[in-house]
Amino acid sequence: MHDFITLSKLLFKSNYKLDLHSKKGKQSLIVGFVVFLCLLPSLGMFYMLFHSAFSTLNLDLLILQLGFSVIGFLVLWIALFMFPSVFYFSNDLTHLLVLPVSPTMIIFSKFIIVYISLFLTSLLVTAPMLAAYIMAGAKISQIFMFILQLPLISLAPAFMVGIFWIIVLRFIPFFQNKDRFNLITGVISIVIAVGIGAASGLISGTSVEDPAALISMLQNNPETLSLLTQIFFNVPFASKAIVNLSIIDLFIHIIIVIITGGLFYLCSKYLYLISATSAKGSPSKKKIKLKSIHQTSPFFSYFKTDFYKLVRTPAYFSNCVLSGLVAPIIMVVVFMALPDIEEAKVALAQIDITKLINLPLYLYLGGMIVGFFFGSLNGISATSFSREGKNIPFMLYIPLDFSKQLAAKVSLGIFFSLLSCILLLIPVHMLLPYPIYYDAAFVIGALLASLVVNFLALLIDGIHPKINWEDETSAIKQNLNVVFEFLASWAIVVILCVPFFLFNIFDYLIYYTIFVSIVFVILIVIMYIFGPKIILRSLKKGS
Repeated sequence: MHDFITLSKLLFKSNYKLDLHSKKGKQSLIVGFVVFLCLLPSLGMFYMLFHSAFSTLNLDLLILQLGFSVIGFLVLWIALFMFPSVFYFSNDLTHLLVLPVSPTMIIFSKFIIVYISLFLTSLLVTAPMLAAYIMAGAKISQIFMFILQLPLISLAPAFMVGIFWIIVLRFIPFFQNKDRFNLITGVISIVIAVGIGAASGLISGTSVEDPAALISMLQNNPETLSLLTQIFFNVPFASKAIVNLSIIDLFIHIIIVIITGGLFYLCSKYLYLISATSAKGSPSKKKIKLKSIHQTSPFFSYFKTDFYKLVRTPAYFSNCVLSGLVAPIIMVVVFMALPDIEEAKVALAQIDITKLINLPLYLYLGGMIVGFFFGSLNGISATSFSREGKNIPFMLYIPLDFSKQLAAKVSLGIFFSLLSCILLLIPVHMLLPYPIYYDAAFVIGALLASLVVNFLALLIDGIHPKINWEDETSAIKQNLNVVFEFLASWAIVVILCVPFFLFNIFDYLIYYTIFVSIVFVILIVIMYIFGPKIILRSLKKGS
């Protein structure tokens, strides 16, 4: 048991780089705390939603089944992508097999790493749901039974996902290449996200404001809840154990966990090691094929090289390009799936929106806010130098002005940021009939915000790039610069919004907008002039 705990702690530190005695470990802890603070509003929203449902409706069993099904989907979503990363593509198996520990201990130590992450993620829903259940007047025995379900509810889905990937990666070697795996799962994630977005759009018109409407819909359409309980077959027993204080249902839930755990053990014992030892990570060096060399500007050549590297490297494409496109696609799909969208379109078609409001001004402000949001999602500029890795010295000595190299890199981030922003014009035009040339105001606002965010991200990554990485995926996913970019961009948005709450500036909105725009332009000019010098000095010190 001591060896198991020691091995689990070692794997936890190596996978999450969480060594509290190191500088990076402390930084990770601080970032995690900041992210938790950012999630507090979402936790509050979940609490209010569940509390309203528990207090006003006498349908505790139905509400718990719905809540646990949400947790099941959340666990399923994360485990589908996390399990292969920890079990197959962590590049530590060859080192672990020479240790004086059994393969079974290695397997379950890795599973513990996955399970801890899934359990902590599930608390985002279970914690506010438990708090709401307590405040709604639950019995002490029901609260105790609820607490017993907390570690169990995510175990069965985690085991099932593990069984799925062990079988797939054993008998379909195509997925054993990390680059192909990241690319395909990235596309699948967009498809799943779009599907979830469409489903949430169908119910979002009523469920947030009135939880009773959602419960009523499930009562009138029992096949919907039946489908959820068929997917997550442990949910009905967990819910009945809490509401009815049923020891039998609790034991059935435990038996389900034991059976799925046993199947996972058998699959991992006979199938895992064979496929895991042959799984291939991302190659650290890639050959660049040049079909032809065209006489063109050095800036455009450098931009094109970076662009091809970004879209042709599966790890970069899935983690930067696709991840930045998921959010706008979901928003578009959710909007198009809203039940009352057709009625709203008919009503707004009778109104000349350009005569009611200063439409270019609001489009400009909307573009600016959207630009800050989507500009910080893709992480392209925030990993510009980190993606170069050990090739940074090459950048410093090639016969191309360093400021032009930076301009090419930041242009790449701006291009994909603007692409995400422009996608949002689709639902806007579906709802509001106005001349298309008004979109220029939106694009200008988004461009200005994208310039600020991407220049700032480039500066952050240039000062402290993540140079030492095992593969391309770790250069993105284990890079705190992406988090710093996101936090910095949202800090700017908060600073911009504070005057609206402290002062009545709506009457002077156009002047405030002009002032903010001038400040941003000055900030961009300063970063453009002094940024290359600061970054160059920092990179030379690091190299």
